[in-house]
Amino acid sequence: MRFHTVSLAALAACVPFTNAATGRSFTGWDCCKPACAWKTNLRNVQGSPKVCDINNNPLLNGLDAETGCKSNGNGYLCDTYVPVPVTETLSYGFATMGGAGNCCKCFQLTWTGGNARGKQMVVQAINSFGDGASGEVKANDIVILTPGGGNGPNDSGCRSQYGRNWGSSGGGVASGADCANLPQNLQGGCYWRYNWARGSVNTWNIEYQQVTCPSRLTSISGCSA
Repeated sequence: MRFHTVSLAALAACVPFTNAATGRSFTGWDCCKPACAWKTNLRNVQGSPKVCDINNNPLLNGLDAETGCKSNGNGYLCDTYVPVPVTETLSYGFATMGGAGNCCKCFQLTWTGGNARGKQMVVQAINSFGDGASGEVKANDIVILTPGGGNGPNDSGCRSQYGRNWGSSGGGVASGADCANLPQNLQGGCYWRYNWARGSVNTWNIEYQQVTCPSRLTSISGCSA
């Protein structure tokens, strides 16, 4: 597996400034406009999460675009939000978290269970599932945006953008081999969990805390908090 280079200075910049919380990791990718890209969810946030058109081109009016999860919508989840391995033990990516108050904040999570135990990931929250639980996902859990990771309650977004969903609504594809069924631009993000995390990632225990956002993430999202 090819890993991207990252400087020690960049890692050191992710300074934690909250106590660690516990929860579980999940995966999801519904292709819908990120919830944090609505004006009502941008509290104490600089910029706003990028929103793309059906061809993954950033929209100039992303905040005003209707979500592609509606029949008249043209705003979708950009394919640049896929998870990326940096080293054997560190990845970067984006996430869905409980409550709009986490929009554009970054968190460093460490797996304490599952096949990725001991590995770490820095994610930026660009999506939310409200202030409480959403099905099996509880308020303190983190859903890592992962192509082929399940569409959750929104089954129309990926059907609109790509013509189909992949795998089950909760959990997505069942194996790395199934990632070959995704569009080529999303396959790397799908393989991430089976090649780097070595499994489904769903319901694995994690510890996490808020950190300063690395520029590598904010340059993709266009926002910071």
